[in-house]
Amino acid sequence: MSEGKQKFLIGTYTETVIFGDGSRFNGNGQGIYVAEIDMAAGKMKQDQLIEGIKNPSYVCADKAGKRIYAVSELEEYEGLESGAVSVYETGKDGMMRLVDRKPSMGTNPCHLYLDEEERILYISNYGSGSACAYRIGEDGHFREPAMVIQHQGHSVDEERQEGPHVHSIHPCRFAEGVLVCDLGLDKISRCVVREQKGEWTFTEVESWMTKPGYGPRMLVYHPFLPMFYVVQEMGNRVLIYDYGSGTLQEVQDVSSLMEKDRKIPNTAAEIRINSAGTKLYVSNRGADNISVYDVDREGRLALTGSISSGGKTPRCFAAAEDRDSGITYLVIANQDSNEIISVKHMDFKEAAAEDSMQVGSPVCIWLL
Repeated sequence: MSEGKQKFLIGTYTETVIFGDGSRFNGNGQGIYVAEIDMAAGKMKQDQLIEGIKNPSYVCADKAGKRIYAVSELEEYEGLESGAVSVYETGKDGMMRLVDRKPSMGTNPCHLYLDEEERILYISNYGSGSACAYRIGEDGHFREPAMVIQHQGHSVDEERQEGPHVHSIHPCRFAEGVLVCDLGLDKISRCVVREQKGEWTFTEVESWMTKPGYGPRMLVYHPFLPMFYVVQEMGNRVLIYDYGSGTLQEVQDVSSLMEKDRKIPNTAAEIRINSAGTKLYVSNRGADNISVYDVDREGRLALTGSISSGGKTPRCFAAAEDRDSGITYLVIANQDSNEIISVKHMDFKEAAAEDSMQVGSPVCIWLL
């Protein structure tokens, strides 16, 4: 954040995509948008549009905000049964330019994780149920060959869990490697990239199962405590895990919905926690709101209320914080109403939309 402005990226659907439930969605976005929000007034504006990329449904950036990574959520790329992954770099004129693009080595990639050293990019291939890892060269190019773990199996929901569906990959803070959330298998696994005598491997080391039919989608870590929180898309739940004892333990299982919303057809989506570790947020598609939890000193959650998304189908959101003023803006991507909404959140009485910005099929928000 600079001079009271928080820059952010917006990922979109630009063409037709088939979702996990078999439904077709006709995207009308134009690419990746670079935008900013005024942290004093909550007003947003677009700065730049990166065109020439199909279905950039998830985007992320390096720590400096100079390189942007994006999936292309596709079933075919250059004749392969695969989506794609791209990297862009900021030029001297401030404009983003394509550096490299490679197949994701699986279909319908939907999530990216750049490791802490910014040397490996991990890709979640939802459609084919695989996890892919590319090493990154000093010049920003992806180093081949890619490393791939192909999941096998299914879970209880015959429509959504007929096979593996890797939804996200995250750092592992209690052991070597990364954590992989597979919605199709109801599984969270720890996987490790290793190099030995010039040979690179990507392998699963251990795994943990959620309750059947929950569908683990995304996770966030507590900023201070040895805990992480996993949103369950299909079960509309949040699972809390504690790794302080050296052994991973599930310690809490709470709903993502207020009591009044639990009869509404819904799928939970994004999960965020504030930098103080006192508030956790989860988006609900169907109820079309953001659930807000108080986080106590032991990391346990209490669902205290919900905030309207201001639109339809809040697939993703980010919590932009001004630590000096204590103001938090929820920047919400409403996929089906084609708009980004900014909501100032101090408490529920003051939670109100400050601004809206029209963007076709927005599905990802990444703070720079």
